[in-house]
Amino acid sequence: MRLFKKMQDGMLAIANSLTRYPMTIIWLLGMSIMNAIQIQEDIDSYSRLLFTFSIGALLAMVGQQVYERFFHKKSERWIMVAITTLLTALYYFTLPQEDTYQMIYPVRTIVLLFALFISFIWIPTIKNKVIYFHQNIMAVFKAAMLTLLFAGVLAIGVYTVLGSIDFLLFNLDYRVYLHAMNIIWTLFATSYFLSQIPDYSSGMTIELKEAFEVPRFLEVLLTFIVIPIVAVYTVVLFLYVILNIRSEFWTDNLLEPLLISYAIIVILVYLLVSNIEHKYSQIFQRLFPKIMLIVVLFQTIASILKIQDYGITAGRYYVILFGIFAIAAGVLFSFFTRDKNGLIAPILILLSVVSVMPPIDAFTVAQNSQMRLLETTLTDNEMLIEGVIKPNPDIPLKDKVKITKSVEYLGSWHDFEEVSYLPDDFEIYSDFQDLFGFPMVYSLSPDDPDSSESNFVYYDWGEETTIPLEGADYLVRLGLYNAEETDVQTNVGENYQLLVSREGKYFLLTVKDRAGSVGMVFDTEDLIVKAFENYTENVEGGNIDLETITQVKENERIRIKVIASQLDEYQEEISGELFVFITFK
Repeated sequence: MRLFKKMQDGMLAIANSLTRYPMTIIWLLGMSIMNAIQIQEDIDSYSRLLFTFSIGALLAMVGQQVYERFFHKKSERWIMVAITTLLTALYYFTLPQEDTYQMIYPVRTIVLLFALFISFIWIPTIKNKVIYFHQNIMAVFKAAMLTLLFAGVLAIGVYTVLGSIDFLLFNLDYRVYLHAMNIIWTLFATSYFLSQIPDYSSGMTIELKEAFEVPRFLEVLLTFIVIPIVAVYTVVLFLYVILNIRSEFWTDNLLEPLLISYAIIVILVYLLVSNIEHKYSQIFQRLFPKIMLIVVLFQTIASILKIQDYGITAGRYYVILFGIFAIAAGVLFSFFTRDKNGLIAPILILLSVVSVMPPIDAFTVAQNSQMRLLETTLTDNEMLIEGVIKPNPDIPLKDKVKITKSVEYLGSWHDFEEVSYLPDDFEIYSDFQDLFGFPMVYSLSPDDPDSSESNFVYYDWGEETTIPLEGADYLVRLGLYNAEETDVQTNVGENYQLLVSREGKYFLLTVKDRAGSVGMVFDTEDLIVKAFENYTENVEGGNIDLETITQVKENERIRIKVIASQLDEYQEEISGELFVFITFK
């Protein structure tokens, strides 16, 4: 009976969340429908719609929080709905017309979603003498953990049931699993999370007190496990700094992630333990924010030194912004009372918005910095004369690294239209060595795995190319871009399978019939070695010869032709794209 009552209360809470956040549910329903269509077939401008619906859902949540905190009339609520809908529509038109693979738009969307979520937590505590920021952090944290638990258990259960049906009764299309996960994580999980958010409009109610209350399990976890672990991590981090401090230490790629992760952990744990009255909690609140200030100082110095050498990137821009935020948080936590903790929220929101607002956003600043660095480095080495690049293989190694990283960054995050001295049809991995006179170089240290000059092969399919099928029965395209994408099976007709596995750093292609009998094994080592050896020798401003990246093997049953259209060797691991032509005799 008690279990039934709890289930009934849970369903009632979800129903209440639908009426409390109706526009959020509408946006999520649209996202769920869009995902369902995408699962069945590709949608034009899918990314654009996904980003817009996500922003719309969070904006609607924030709008409801603003209404509950500052307004009371129903007409004011509909005004908030209209404002958030208008802002969502405006955001839609800031996105490109077609889907794009540039990382600017997803990163910008994620930053805005983060700022909106912080606003969602902070707004109920604005000028509130009863509800404090760290209390609402606890309420939202509990809601998020419960949501992950319930949605996770539901997803496992549904997946198990569908798997049983597929295995025991009849075959299910793999997309059925995707549709189920779409409904669970897009609709159910979000609705359940919102149902756990307390109503702030009536002051400190029993519901609010229960939401802010720290469960005994969580109190023990934070006090006796998390705080000691953070303390030990602090000792290890300081020992690492003391034992390794030297000139190279400040530009070590490992330093920034260590220090940033430490600061994030301290800030989150501080906000959570601020709700606990315990000796360990009090020690943590007095001591660790001051330690964090020292750590952030190290991080800021490391970031500035890297900027001097290799310019600003979008990632480093955000690292600097985080340093500013962490310093502000450390000062607030160290020298102000707990009721002032909420001041970190507007600081974080402001910095997030600044980072996506041109012309001082992360992407514009980084692009201008990398363009200046590239042009200065080329000019200093007399490689840029009257707007034309002159290849020079004899420039200092440090400048090779600068040119490599700047060109690769500009190609990854932007396009080359604004770099007037690069050819219009410039392709990084196929044209870099011909244009600059040296292969791509990533590190100054010969002991660094990144120091190896990149080894790659790239075939330009943009040229008019005709490939004779030579009677092939099947053509299989294999995209092998990381270790997890090997050991895969691809059906070849009704009676055969093509299996891909790794043999050392090379690939083995095995054709088997349904009974498991091996028809042929194709070892790609000879093909890949030949392609790497001949690529830089044969390519002189044009495309590679197709025969150089093609190999044929056959036996009495099967003939296989493989074209290695793209290969990349990095740290003893090879990735790339292969086209496999299979003929059964």
